[in-house]
Amino acid sequence: MAEKKQSNFAAKRYTVEHTVHINADPDAVFALACPVEELKWIRNWSFDMIYSVSGRNENNCIFKEYMSGVFVLNLPDTPTYWHTTRYDKVARRFHALLIYGDLAAGKFEFYVTQNGNDAATVDWRLIFTTLTEAGNHIADESLKERLSGMLNFLAESARHYLETGTIL
Repeated sequence: MAEKKQSNFAAKRYTVEHTVHINADPDAVFALACPVEELKWIRNWSFDMIYSVSGRNENNCIFKEYMSGVFVLNLPDTPTYWHTTRYDKVARRFHALLIYGDLAAGKFEFYVTQNGNDAATVDWRLIFTTLTEAGNHIADESLKERLSGMLNFLAESARHYLETGTIL
């Protein structure tokens, strides 16, 4: 049996949340939680679909993008892999495991609830955990601000698109 080594590595964890109210049908809001749909409402969005039966977001969909590496990590060449662990259209719930190269992992959560006629409340949450010492080096005091900024950008971009029909 292999001997287990104890590491001196201590992971860093940050949790950020954001809520936005959108004047749109909740199902239309939830439909935006798809990398294909994001082409319509996130400027300069691009991704590589790795696995999807339907060609869209679904349970166990996997895709890769580089935008998070730029905005969250300040590392444009670091891919972020998204593995959808929950995609529930009825409950309007989306969860994904995010892997930022060999630096960090994240849990992304997106919840849409009906808020009156043709209105929705959207709750976004991201739990970010470093995986290595190199990850700890990028997890400085400004990281939580960048994570919050990413959720705010997504929320405002979705709201703007659904309420005006144009990209922010």
